[in-house]
Amino acid sequence: MTDKKKIAANEGRKSLSELLDEVHVGDAREITTWLPDNSVNVTITSPPYFDLKDYDRPNQIGFGQDYEGYLDDLALVFSEVYRATKKNGSLWIIVDTFRKGQVVYPLPFDIARRLKGLGWVLRDIVIWKKERTVPWVRNGATRKIFEYILVLSKSVDQFKYDLDKYRDRDDLKRWWVRYPERYNPRGKAPEEIWSYDIPTQGSWGDSYIRHFCPLPSDLVARIVQLTTTKNGVVFDPFSGSGTVPTVSKLLGRSYIGSELNAKYVKMFKKHLAQELATQGQRRLRSPHSRSVADFESTIGALRILKFGRLILRTLLAEYPDAGIQVYVFELPTKPTENFKHYSAEYVVYLPMARQRKEAMKLTETAIKKPPLSKFGVQPTFTFIESANEISPVRRKLIYFTYSRTNSHFQTGEVSFKTAWDSEDYLFSPIKLEVEEPHG
Repeated sequence: MTDKKKIAANEGRKSLSELLDEVHVGDAREITTWLPDNSVNVTITSPPYFDLKDYDRPNQIGFGQDYEGYLDDLALVFSEVYRATKKNGSLWIIVDTFRKGQVVYPLPFDIARRLKGLGWVLRDIVIWKKERTVPWVRNGATRKIFEYILVLSKSVDQFKYDLDKYRDRDDLKRWWVRYPERYNPRGKAPEEIWSYDIPTQGSWGDSYIRHFCPLPSDLVARIVQLTTTKNGVVFDPFSGSGTVPTVSKLLGRSYIGSELNAKYVKMFKKHLAQELATQGQRRLRSPHSRSVADFESTIGALRILKFGRLILRTLLAEYPDAGIQVYVFELPTKPTENFKHYSAEYVVYLPMARQRKEAMKLTETAIKKPPLSKFGVQPTFTFIESANEISPVRRKLIYFTYSRTNSHFQTGEVSFKTAWDSEDYLFSPIKLEVEEPHG
């Protein structure tokens, strides 16, 4: 761009406050030039289909263009979006391949190549599996049930993406209870296939969705929450029926949109006012039922107790008749070792002094090797030979009993004296009652 053109472009730009919380009627190739530098956190959009949908406007993007000209115009729009995006911002493009005649055009990959030349970094490709898609199929092709979501960032080293927001803490494999060391304490990382229903007539009101291809509100909400915080700025240069602006506003973000068809903008404004009046954010699906703190606490307790149970089994294998008991205490202190997430003390009752020295060495060896070395537990071991070596405070606690094969569901509640006099092996003030999933 020449210096004169740069000056003209800068003079044409509006202040951010003039643009916020409006879907502006007009051509995206022009409206994107209004955006101030470094003003947008994330852009979420689905560009017009190539030569498929006529918006009844002259010189529109898509309809009536040749393929290269269509790609040129998209590159023009997204080059301005790049300039307007903050350093840690991103661009999410929902787009699909298409068939013209008997030829398939790899549009997502052609767009990605063009955008790479503009500075965008392709970070990921997500598959949106479209549930309840239409059953039609044409000869010589399979039924289309997904679209691509291109995930691009402005920079390589800075990328706002809050993975923990959508870690899975509900749909876990059935063995997560018995093998908590295999699971991230904050939940399972999101997978690259996202399943969301296509919006149907009436899903946002009896007569609202009349757009050619509206986006699912929950899919948009997911991207908004992954990439922005409250009061962030979300942009959609092809706003259509207004799903991106609507969801952004309901989630407490500011939005900027542009749309060529004034009828859609008028319809969107009326719809958004109704949604805000009726608190439409309640319709947006919560990522999961378990909170991060609750899941993290459960995984931590499962790991700490299982760690103690495996130590117990190691010692019982060597000293089966020694009358061993293990008392497990979670400690409030932060671990000092790398890759350790939990601190715990394991008080081991082993009456014979001769055996205690050997048992200490056996324990030290065991915790340096898998599986115990993978638990993220920084342990402290105390070997005792009498109840008097348990502190008075700990002797007043209530203890829960666990077995050699189960440390995820307590089998009894006892006093310290009852525990000490019993023939059970594993005790802790930690109460766990985690049902093992079936199937």
